[in-house]
Amino acid sequence: MGIARFAVTVLLLLGLFAPPAAASGFENTGIGTYARGMGGAFRAIANDWTAAHYNPAGYAFILDNQLGGTGGLLHNRHELTPNYWYRDDQDNTYRNGILNGSTLFNRHDIMFNPSAGFIVRMPIWGEMVFGLSVYQPFDYAVSWQLYDPSGAGFRSYNEEASSYLPDNEYLTDLDVVAFQLTAAREFVPEQLSLGLGLQLLRADLMFNDVILRPNPRSGIVAERPRDYIPELTRNDGSGWGFGLTAGMMWKPIERLSVGVNARLPFDITIDGTTMLMYILPKNNWVKKEAGDLNTVDYLFASGTVLALVGDMRAELALPPSIAGGIAFDLTQRLTIAVDAEYTLWSQYEGLAFTYSDFAKPQSIFVDSIMDFFSADMSRKAVWENAGKVMAGAKYEPVDFLTLLGGVSVDQSPMRNTAERIPQFVDTGDKYGFNLGFVAHVEQWDIGLITSYFAYPDLQTPLVDVDNDGLDDSFPGDYKAATYETVLSLNYRF
Repeated sequence: MGIARFAVTVLLLLGLFAPPAAASGFENTGIGTYARGMGGAFRAIANDWTAAHYNPAGYAFILDNQLGGTGGLLHNRHELTPNYWYRDDQDNTYRNGILNGSTLFNRHDIMFNPSAGFIVRMPIWGEMVFGLSVYQPFDYAVSWQLYDPSGAGFRSYNEEASSYLPDNEYLTDLDVVAFQLTAAREFVPEQLSLGLGLQLLRADLMFNDVILRPNPRSGIVAERPRDYIPELTRNDGSGWGFGLTAGMMWKPIERLSVGVNARLPFDITIDGTTMLMYILPKNNWVKKEAGDLNTVDYLFASGTVLALVGDMRAELALPPSIAGGIAFDLTQRLTIAVDAEYTLWSQYEGLAFTYSDFAKPQSIFVDSIMDFFSADMSRKAVWENAGKVMAGAKYEPVDFLTLLGGVSVDQSPMRNTAERIPQFVDTGDKYGFNLGFVAHVEQWDIGLITSYFAYPDLQTPLVDVDNDGLDDSFPGDYKAATYETVLSLNYRF
């Protein structure tokens, strides 16, 4: 009973006084209904196939073979009011094609996040439990339409430009899928187990962006509003890598369990293609009156839409993490749990794209200024290590039903930087609320979970951190919320 009282005290202290820490960024919200329904507080329970992600050591205490799958439906409901103005020497603001002052929403796509796995006991090294699972430890998608250089108040740049714009000028679609082989074994019967997962990681990345670059020419062709040239980029690639996840589970008494998990994904090289599109200014007066312009300057007054296609490479740095949790059975039907996770988001330094092998432009005049048109692009990030605190409970009012509930507090890794961009909307520490149930029908478990993640509002200024003439932020008023529904089906045999 002394150990039990100590465990309950630790649970309460963690829940009440743990700092608001989380692993936000582009980490997935989780897998499975039990774990998600309990707010992620699952590492000391880990009693179904999703333990591959939360704590592989939990496999050793699972008596049944299992085959299961989940499908998560996630919807980002974000809002942005741009405040992206440039200032002249007299501190007057002027337009640049961004849809300033309008309340805009991200494209309302509903992301589908599937996962599946099975576990089986085998008479190897006494008795071991093996599992094979497929899930997404990292997943993020958001897209916006925020730019129109032919919009109201900016038609003097290029009134025909809107017909060339893509549907989503600002977009991130990142999927990292883990194909994981897991093995676990009890080292002290019914008390201590260890587990290890070997991962083959597949990363797919699409990243669209608009960068306002200083006009490389001078004189009349570079006068306002033609002093910045929009570069619309579309990067699409994929790559393979490896990762490790390991865990330990300890049950000092029958009603108490402690779980620890560490994950180590290795960096992935993304290879693919890029398309760079430049909508150049259109100035009929310049074309008509300035006959002494050289051909390159004439190009920058022609309204030409120039597209270049080439190869792309980027390094995706995935963050390691460590987590631990405690679970305690208050009664035979009620279990409470608290977890804490710490993620080394400082390993992620943004996305730097290196371009090569562009198709030779048809115009020799474009070729003469290819250094401008084919320059590498990067979206730097200065993120900090962050954590996550989760608390949840599961209650079985009757044998055929388990009720789940949980909360989480996530600390943003973007705490001390103004480098906010629409492709990664993380406005600050967020709170998650989760409710659901799992119905038990003979050997089947059928689950349904719903979740809501609340973010704070944020105002972001315009900054150029490294003074290279390129903006490192997208200024405006950000609001964000995320909704998720998860369905699961598990078969025990």
